[in-house]
Amino acid sequence: MADLSTKAAPGFRSENAPPRTVAIVDPYDAGSNLALAFAQKGVSAIMVGSTPDIAPQEGTVFDPDTFRRLLFWQDDMAQLVETLRHEGVTHVLAGSERGTILTDHLAEALGLPGNGTALSLARRDKFIMIEQVRRAGLRAPPQMQSDRLDDILKWVDQHCPLPVVLKPPQSKGADGVRLCRSRDAVAQAFADIYDKTDTMGHINRTVLAQAYVCGTEYVLDTVSVAGNHRLAGVWAYGKPEADYDTIGLISTKELLNADSPLAERLFAFAAQVLDALGIVHGAGHCEIIVDQHGPVLVEAASRLHGGPAAHRMSFDTLGFSQMDLLVQSCLQPDQFLKDIHQRYPLPGGAVMALLRDKTLQGMIEMLPSVRTVSWSETVRPTPNAVFGLATLIHPERAVVAADLSIITCRYDTLKTRTAVEALAPAWQALLRRSHCNRAFGSPAWYLAALDAQPHLSPWVVTAYRNNELVGVLALVKDSQTCRFATNLSDYNDVVVSANDHATAQGLLLYARHHLSLLQPARLELDCIRADAACAAGAALTAPATICPFADISRGYEKWLETRSKRFQTTLKAAEKRAAAHGLFVEKLTPSRHGHLNLSDLFLALHRERFGAASLFAHTPTAAAFVKAALPRLFHTGDAMVFGLWAQGHLIGLNLCMVGPNSLGYWNAGFKSAFAQFSPGTLMIHAALREAVACGFAEFDYLRGPEAYKMKWATDCRTIGRLP
Repeated sequence: MADLSTKAAPGFRSENAPPRTVAIVDPYDAGSNLALAFAQKGVSAIMVGSTPDIAPQEGTVFDPDTFRRLLFWQDDMAQLVETLRHEGVTHVLAGSERGTILTDHLAEALGLPGNGTALSLARRDKFIMIEQVRRAGLRAPPQMQSDRLDDILKWVDQHCPLPVVLKPPQSKGADGVRLCRSRDAVAQAFADIYDKTDTMGHINRTVLAQAYVCGTEYVLDTVSVAGNHRLAGVWAYGKPEADYDTIGLISTKELLNADSPLAERLFAFAAQVLDALGIVHGAGHCEIIVDQHGPVLVEAASRLHGGPAAHRMSFDTLGFSQMDLLVQSCLQPDQFLKDIHQRYPLPGGAVMALLRDKTLQGMIEMLPSVRTVSWSETVRPTPNAVFGLATLIHPERAVVAADLSIITCRYDTLKTRTAVEALAPAWQALLRRSHCNRAFGSPAWYLAALDAQPHLSPWVVTAYRNNELVGVLALVKDSQTCRFATNLSDYNDVVVSANDHATAQGLLLYARHHLSLLQPARLELDCIRADAACAAGAALTAPATICPFADISRGYEKWLETRSKRFQTTLKAAEKRAAAHGLFVEKLTPSRHGHLNLSDLFLALHRERFGAASLFAHTPTAAAFVKAALPRLFHTGDAMVFGLWAQGHLIGLNLCMVGPNSLGYWNAGFKSAFAQFSPGTLMIHAALREAVACGFAEFDYLRGPEAYKMKWATDCRTIGRLP
């Protein structure tokens, strides 16, 4: 039998061992910092490897300089035990999942505190674990395992309706975990798992199938001494949408308040799981899903939970971590037991986020709650690749939630018209859930602006969360600036769901950051309302523009009462005179008036009203925009068009843009021969009445404090530029 391989770590000499020494088996993941934690208490550590060298599958490995001695396994258990006894080891601890079984054997052979070997396999093999827990009367998912696909399909057909989860029995994390919603998916998952080598180096001789449990997943961190369990941490997992190969993935880990009814309920369940699995000493953790019936065990382990970042965040937030309590349980067991019922309160918020969008690099570091960010330069891009890790800590939980919302989005920039057109249906659906003007914020408005200005390039920033579009910042780019698509928009904003200010800020951060890499381009965002999603309380800069509006929230009569007697008399006289001469205004509809060329009619009427001063007469791009935009907006209902008729002829048009709770008077034109009948007044009045009938709170006169607008308005707002 081969000799045990020993390697002396730099900086330590075996013959000068301190009085107290611990052995740490496979110090990977969280355990990679365990030796340093003991060293800070004056205790040396010996590294014990369950493999002949550092396992290549392990990502976070130990620093050899933190160990007094390195012992790598060479199949001689007796010699290893004797070496550790000679070194005066007082505790044997698992540094990672890989080392749990060897830890049990060494502690038992040395007569040291441990969990014994009788249930070692139940703490490692997921099938045996669940059976053991169910025998103790605790909830766990129905399951079976087999080396035959037919057996699993028969079990699904007869005992466990789809969906089901297939996984390797002894792997860790998300390795090989598959969610199957069909028999074909079960067959594919079986092929993916069976007879393959998992990340722990085991060949999967069987495949484990379990019922799919849907609910929020929590992790309870514990530390135990002689069967007395202490709650060390409560975490909630945030996960991507469950799919075939994403079921086991994690997006976020949030540290929760331990002094709460939820924490006590979960800990009571976890303590019973620990008892059932014989975890009586050292670190442990339980992954638990809470469904409509209560807690259900996913799996448990007799080791530290997570990686170094989780313990560092816990320490930064609470002043301790599960690792600190583990060290205390070994060195000060009496004090540990004295404090065993303590529950930490959580000041503020603390979350870890896995970063799957590398374009966030250089951007999220500016967020107020982001404490640390680490990026990997060696990750190969794949659909679920993790490129980095961020920790967010802040005294106000709402700040953490907002920043997390930004971080967990996936951002992209569309730079072709084809890509924008493909986005249009999802963009339009999001617009309906937003506070944006339905015309100014629409893809039809944007695409019309591109048609009218072919020299501009699309630059549309999008945000997705769980593969759902949650934000659009529709800009155009030329050689010098990046801006909203046209100055014919009275109100500009990002398109996000109502009150989703975090996504709005994320879009702006992304745009600013990536434009900073494309100098000399600069971002110019104007025509912004103070209540716009992209403003977020920012002080808008000059030049400020006045936008009058009429408050019609209490109905037409209440609004009319706010007008002067002279205004009311003049309005009534204009309506009476028009009626006497056969003039009337009606709202045009696509079903009745879709045959009309409204764009050409409007442009002609506008030129007749204003002559050479008509914007659309002397600005070809403005006229081209109307021709491209108006037909689309009219047919979608995002623009309301009011026609003034006389003797069967259309003599005036009023274009109004629909807002989420308002109707905005955008522009109008009419035949000058009918000016004596006040056609502008007639069309505005009809539009205002329609706005009341639609239940809108405002009739908005949009940009410009012209005198005729002020006669109708009850108040004004200002718009400006975002700094």
